[in-house]
Parts: sequence; C-alpha cells; structure tokens
Amino acid sequence: MKAPSPRVHRLSPLERRYALRLCGLTLLLLLVSGVVQMLFSYRESLAQVEELQAVQAESAAREIGGYIAGIEAGLHDIAKLPWGQPGFGLEQRREEFYRLLRLAPAIIELQALDASGREQMMVSRSDPVRLGSRRSADEPALLRVSKEAPLQRGATYFRQAQMPTMRIAAYDGQGSIVATVDLRLLGEVVSRLRIGAGGLAYVVDGAGTLIAHSSATEALGRLDLSDLEPVRKARQAKASPVRLAGLAALDRFHRPVIVTAGEIPGSDWLLFIEQPRSEALKPALATLSGTLVLMLAGGTAALVLGVAFARRMAAPIVALRDTTARIATGQFDAGQPGPMPKLRHDEIEGLAEDFNQMASHLRELYASLEAKVAERTAQLSEARDVLTARADELSRLKDEAERANAAKTRFLAAASHDLRQPMHSISLLLGVLQSRLDRPEHLALAAKIQSSVATMENLFGNLLDISKLDAGAVQAHVEDVDLGWLLHRLEETWAPQAAEKGLRLRVRPCDAVVKGDAALLERIAGNLVANAIRYTRRGGVLVGCRRRDASVELQVWDTGPGIEPRYREAIFEEFFRIEAPGAGPEKGLGLGLSIVQRCAHILGHGLAVDSRVGRGSVFRLAMPLSGTATRTPRLAPLAPAGSPALLGRFIVVVDDEATNAQALVDALRASHCHVVAAASCDEVLAELEQHLRVPDLIVTDYQLGAGRDGFEVIRRLRHHYDDEIAALVVTANTDAALQALAAAHGARLLHKPIGLQRLLEAMQESLASAAAS
Repeated sequence: MKAPSPRVHRLSPLERRYALRLCGLTLLLLLVSGVVQMLFSYRESLAQVEELQAVQAESAAREIGGYIAGIEAGLHDIAKLPWGQPGFGLEQRREEFYRLLRLAPAIIELQALDASGREQMMVSRSDPVRLGSRRSADEPALLRVSKEAPLQRGATYFRQAQMPTMRIAAYDGQGSIVATVDLRLLGEVVSRLRIGAGGLAYVVDGAGTLIAHSSATEALGRLDLSDLEPVRKARQAKASPVRLAGLAALDRFHRPVIVTAGEIPGSDWLLFIEQPRSEALKPALATLSGTLVLMLAGGTAALVLGVAFARRMAAPIVALRDTTARIATGQFDAGQPGPMPKLRHDEIEGLAEDFNQMASHLRELYASLEAKVAERTAQLSEARDVLTARADELSRLKDEAERANAAKTRFLAAASHDLRQPMHSISLLLGVLQSRLDRPEHLALAAKIQSSVATMENLFGNLLDISKLDAGAVQAHVEDVDLGWLLHRLEETWAPQAAEKGLRLRVRPCDAVVKGDAALLERIAGNLVANAIRYTRRGGVLVGCRRRDASVELQVWDTGPGIEPRYREAIFEEFFRIEAPGAGPEKGLGLGLSIVQRCAHILGHGLAVDSRVGRGSVFRLAMPLSGTATRTPRLAPLAPAGSPALLGRFIVVVDDEATNAQALVDALRASHCHVVAAASCDEVLAELEQHLRVPDLIVTDYQLGAGRDGFEVIRRLRHHYDDEIAALVVTANTDAALQALAAAHGARLLHKPIGLQRLLEAMQESLASAAAS
C-alpha cells in the first residue's frame, strides 16, 4: 500500500512561539508600508476628483447659460420687428412664433401681451391657438419690461405642480412677448455628465429649489435643497467662477459624497456635481486591498515555515491515524490505498503489522457481503423494471390525452383568429352604413343585420373566453365590487334582447359590496342571464340578491323548460347543449355555462343550480361580502358617438387593412375629429410632420405586415412627441401574452370583431383615463 499523506497536527509551545514571531514581524512591516502608501493615495485621489469636478461644473454651467441666452436672443429678435406696422400683423406674428417654437424645443408656449398685460395671441405646442382673447395674464407672466429693460427673466415655478418652468419676457415696442420655457430639458445637459458610476449632477435656482437633475424624475418633486450642506456653503462662498470645490459633505440621503459647485452665467442658479466618497477614493481602497493581500501572503509563508517542522515530527502518528480512519469507514478493498507503511524499527512497526493483518481479514468479510448485496439488488432491479413499464404506459396515455386537449385549444384559437378579421370589417362597415341611412325601411334592415352580427360576435366572444381559460391566461384582480353597478349593467345590456323574444327581464336592486373581480363577475352574470333568455319561451327572467351571513348570493331565475337531474353536471361541460323547444339560430355553442364555472373557480366563489322540469331553473353564485362599505367608483355611461366627448380630438389611425382604416376614418370624421391615417409606422410619422399638435389618441392594429406590430407604433410616436399618448391596440390574435404586453405599454387591448359603437366607446374611455391620470 502507498504511504498516507501526513496531516497537520497541533503544534508544540516552542513551535507556536517561533511561528508567531516570524508572522508578527512580517505583518508589522507590511502594515507600516501599506498605511503610508494609502495616505499618499488618498491625497492624490482627492486632488484628481476636485480637478475633474471643477472642469465638468464650469463646462456644464457655461452650456446651460448659453442655452438660456440662445432662447433670449431668439425672443429678442422677434421683439425687434416693427409690430403694428403694415405687413406685421397677427398672422405674421403667429408665423414668427411658430418658427421660434421649431428652433427652441424648450419653449412650450408664446404669448403676445399688450401694455396692460392682456393677451393678444397665444401659440402653444399642445393647445389650440388663441387670437384676441384679452385674457389677463397670470402673475408669473407679468414680467415688467420696458425700453430701458427690454428683457427680463422670471422666477422658476412648477407648472401643473411638478414640471419646472421659467418665463422670459421681451419688450416689443407695444407690450411684451412672453415665452414659457420647460426647464426639464436642462436635465439632458446634466445627464450627459459622466461622473463615475454613481455620480450625479443637479441644478438649483436662487431659492434653493431643485430644477434639473441627472435623473429626470427627481426634478419633478419640487425639492427644497436650500438647507442642504453643499447648497448652503456654496451660497455663502464668494470665490468665482467655482464657488465650492472638493467639499466632503453628506447628500440629502445622508450619504458621504464629494461635491463641487459652479455658477451658471447670467442667473443666480448653481450647478452641483457630486460623487460618492467610496467611489472617488477607489485608488486608496485598492492600495489598502493590495496591502492586505501582501500581509496575508507573508503571514501564510511564515505559517508554512513554522508548521513544516511539526509535520516531520508527527508523520508516523498521522499515518497510523489515517489507516485506522480508512478501516473505520470500510475502505479496505483492492481499490483503496494499501496497508500502513513500516516507517521505523520500534513499537510503531509492530503496531503497523497488526493493523495490516486486521485490514486483510476485514477485506475478505467485505467481499462476501458485497456478493449478497448484489444478489438482492438484482431482485429489486427486476421488480423496478416491471413498475417502470407500467408507469410508461400510464405516461403514454396521459400524453395522448394532453395532446388531444392541446389540439382542441389550438383549433379554437386558429378558427377564432381567421374569422375575426372579416367579422371586424363587417362590424365597422355596418356602423358607418347605419350612420348614413335615413329611410326607416333601410334602418330597419340594417338593424336586423346588426342583430345577426351581434349574435356572431357573441359566439366569437365565447370562443375567445374558452381559449383564454384553457391557456391559463385569465387572472383574478380582486377588489370591492358594487352589486348595484353590476345589476344596472345587466339590465341595460340584456333587457332589449329579452324584449325581442317577448320576455320580461326584472332586476331587483341591491346595494351590497362584495369581494371579486368586476370583469369576471360581469361575465358570469351576463352568461347566466343570456342562457336563461335563450332557453325561456314564456314568462321572464328574474335577477336578484340575497344575503347569507358573511356572503351575498346572486340568483338568476327563469321560467324555462328546466333541467333534468341527469344533465345537472353535464351542462357545465364544453359544447354541451340541451335541445330546447324553439331554439333558434341564437342557440349558441354550448360554452356559456362552461365559462361561468371556470370563472367562478378562479374567483373561489360557490356555484349551484336547482331546477324543476317544466317549471324553470335558478343559478346561485355565492360571493363574500366586503369588509368595508366603500364602493369602487365606476365610469359613468359614455356619451354616444358624435358627442362632444370626441369633438375636436386629434386621433391617429394605423391599419394595413385599407377597408378597416377607411371605415374608422369616416366614423371619426363624422364625430368631428381630426384624423391622420396610414398603413405603417413610417407613413404615419411622415404624415405627422405636417402637424404641430400632439395626437390625443393612437388606434392601431397589432399585426401590420413585414414583421411590424402596433406596439412599435406606440413606442415610436411616444418617443417622437416625448409624451405618454393614450393608445388602443386592436387584434384578431388571441395569444394570452398580448394582454401583458399591452399593459406594459400602457395601452388597452381589444379583440376583433368590434362593433363601431363599442370601438368609439373604448376610445372615449381611453381618452377619459388619460385625462384623469
């Protein structure tokens, strides 16, 4: 056998003493050298940081000052024109204002004021032009200018309570021209400064308020930094142009930083550049790390030298201990290390021979035991093979069932997608056609067509719902739901359809508030009412609520033919239908109750049914009461298409289907909207170059051909205007991932087919939501 490798054992007192002296001397020398080097590195790093920050502060301050001075020069050039003389009227003034808006992106609004401070003209990037309004200018606009003081800067303020703004006024010989300047563009200057990995820059005005920051969102918080240590000391300092250089201070989060300040020419603004102290002093920290590594290496070397003697002395004992340890763990077969070596001619050699004999006997016993274990292992392996074969058969059957279910889901999704495109075109064209008909007989015929289209849309809606539920794409958003609102929606939606069949739909009011998902509850209740109307020939349908301790039970009663006991469970299966007397073309696909059961399962609500054949049925949905009586506010009913809700809105339509796009454009123009339509993102951007106004809404199809999609349109238009424009995405694709993608883009997703009225209502809802935010 090979000799075992020696192990380190505990050192004697003499060995420990020499090892400690050697290690101690080495570490002391390394420590003194490292401290000296770290001190020099610290001073050098601090000087470099001060010099770099001073250069950056001075350069950025000059750039900001020059930017504001350029705006003032453009404003002064317009003010020098001979306004009021022939050829220099309001139309020429408006053209000059538009030119200045294009040259200076930071200007968001230009006003012409007469000598009394009343508005003669206003040109804005977002609002319509105002001519001769004679409005009194608000206080920030009343900058006192005259022939002796032709140019004045106003104090900074926050427009809409969060956007830093400044006004600049120029004397034009009659009154003044006032420019409203968005100071958020100063953030682009400070954000370009590269101050290490964690450094930043910011600008404060004369009152100490933050007006620009490397992070754009910081400047929107109206932060008062007048009491911040760097700002306070910079105001007190008198040196120029750099008032404060290399100050070690705390930022507003009480983190140690190094700060340099610079004065912006022509103003009382200050620009600050700060860098975390830990980052600025990285060279000193690197020196410290190198010193520690050297100390560790020296200590390790001293320890190795001290321990080397102990290893030579303890080698025989360690070898004996290794051999006993291997025997204790059963390592004595042919593949393991050999017997203990004979190191010397003394008692240890005799002990080694005894251990070698004992290991030989144990090896023979171990071999016999391995043979018995192999026999038992073969028996267990045979039994395992039998079980594995049975498990493989069960797995094969399970896979076949899953493939069949997946094929069904794919079929539903594919069929839904292929049929939604033409259905959407029919819905839009029918909506436009109805708006152009005036003869009663034509309107009646269009109404019948609309009823058939609505029936087909309902069938497609059920197909979409069942495919979403199969894909697991429906998640519950639990909130407080006002049952009064839900019941009112049911009555408005289904009362006309009940009346068409000669039935009466009665909805009992209820003021309870429950826990649930408003959209899922509306879908459950709507399918239950639709199912009751479909199968009821005489009488009517009753919808009401009943309290049950800590829950409320929504009940839908009908006077239909009833359900036989053998069908009580089958009615909730997909595509199952009970043949009802008088069932017409609106009978459906047999998906309504399956959707109801799956939605109730997602919400965790109990669903039950009772029925008497020939008398009718009742479906009950148990919902938990909310802990508070607060009702979730719901949007009020929207005004009909063509109302002031859409009047004057600027809407962009992007759709590569020319028929769909033209139908929607005609409907929007009938509602007195300003519309720009195109088949692709590049085309619509080219069209919008002719318009100064920012669009109010984007309506785009999802699939635009050539691998492009509607989300690209939304991203590029918002980036072009630097504004979160409201957006609607229309698609025939039922992929569950699209909903999450639309939410990530802050857009609403609608699935085709969509009736014209429903699409216009969705546009009004998006505009209302954007206005509320």
